[in-house]
Amino acid sequence: MGAAVAKALGFGTSETSWADGLDAVGKPPYELVLPPPDEATELLRRLGVPETDAAEVVATLPSRSGLPEWWWLLERSCHWLTKVMGDPDESHFTWPSWVGTEQACSLQRRCFMAHVFLAMVPHTMAWHRSRGLAEDISWASMADLGRHMVIHRRTYGATGVDAAWWVTVCLRAEVFDLGRLQFNWFHLGAGDTSPWWYPLEEARHRGPGFRPGDFCVGVHIPESGPMTPAACDDSFERAKGFFSEHFPLVGQRRRLATCWSWLLDDQLADWLPPESNIVRFQRRFELVPGSIESDGNILEFVFRVPDPLEHLDALPQRTRLERAVVAHLRAGGHWRTRSGWVDL
Repeated sequence: MGAAVAKALGFGTSETSWADGLDAVGKPPYELVLPPPDEATELLRRLGVPETDAAEVVATLPSRSGLPEWWWLLERSCHWLTKVMGDPDESHFTWPSWVGTEQACSLQRRCFMAHVFLAMVPHTMAWHRSRGLAEDISWASMADLGRHMVIHRRTYGATGVDAAWWVTVCLRAEVFDLGRLQFNWFHLGAGDTSPWWYPLEEARHRGPGFRPGDFCVGVHIPESGPMTPAACDDSFERAKGFFSEHFPLVGQRRRLATCWSWLLDDQLADWLPPESNIVRFQRRFELVPGSIESDGNILEFVFRVPDPLEHLDALPQRTRLERAVVAHLRAGGHWRTRSGWVDL
């Protein structure tokens, strides 16, 4: 059935593989429900989705009788997410990267993850309630949809969801907004959100908190304003209380917070002043040896334009960070993604 759906929708090879994977997941044991248009519009508003984008999401809502192939995909996508909810050790499904404009990608494709989000909100919120999470934290965490739709519009000038795979991490009840920063929970070396880490022997030698399987908390920096030291301090303090209350350690004496990001590239300190928010954020962490070259990663997050490497000379040079990113590349350097940790 997955192949038939893919053919009917004109999918390419990777999309067809995704549909085949959903075919193996199967139909959910519950009836999938999407809110009616008025309720969907209000829910999208609460999730921070801009009005123009919300209107297009609602206009493209599938149903069993209308757009049945998209409904088939929606049912099985939600089934997968509910099956793995609350299990960060389960690898994340490979989702199509439906981004761009009408010329590059149809509106129905670009709105699909927002449709999944609308169908999944009741399931994810119910899981939050089962763990005793405060409602304001739940809604702040779910508003990641709006943030990534704003990013897509800024990048491509059209409705869509940037980084759909990350939005599903939110739907799986793995990531929580706690002030300026986001935090996700996982076990070191399990699943695919675990960071670049120490070699096995060294990790074991370092003891509790560092070993494979130890409970760990990931730190993420969403696009939501300046990452001032005071705001980050507040988030880390909130995270300590949040995870101690809702995810208490069992048989583990130490818990780490890790960050795996271009923001930890220590080369940035060569270009930015020591009092910059980025450099001060870096100084919180002890870096793990090793890195991955990732010019495209830093360019994507700093500039939010399509194919930035192909248009290096045209990139804006308004801030110290923008100027540093481009100058380092023009000097023949490369940017890196690095991993670091701090006690939580």
